Amino acid sequence: MRNLNLDQLQTLIAITDLGTFAAAAQALHLAPPTVSMHIKELESRLGAELVVRGRRQADLTPAGEVLVREGRQLLLASDDLVERVRRHASGREGMVRVGVSAGVSTRLLPRMLEALAAH
Repeated sequence: MRNLNLDQLQTLIAITDLGTFAAAAQALHLAPPTVSMHIKELESRLGAELVVRGRRQADLTPAGEVLVREGRQLLLASDDLVERVRRHASGREGMVRVGVSAGVSTRLLPRMLEALAAH
């Protein structure tokens, strides 16, 4: 079983950035109980307390700080991966192999590569 849910991680990062569960709920367009549930489930999955809930603000535990720091990179990598797969699926990314003679390579190939790069 996977121990990390990216939606729950995004919720934790929003709480960190915005300071409260309520602000994170509003920014993520989630009900406040859903935000609380995300954090409880994430803490349960990881077996670690991640957030100290105060009356006015939520503070990260040391484990929460590690998760948020590394989690930001993970979410960026996830977004990048999704974009690359979509580009591949749409034909906007891939490998092209071209074989040309020496004469063509100096005159025609640079123009061909420019045209290819423009698309």
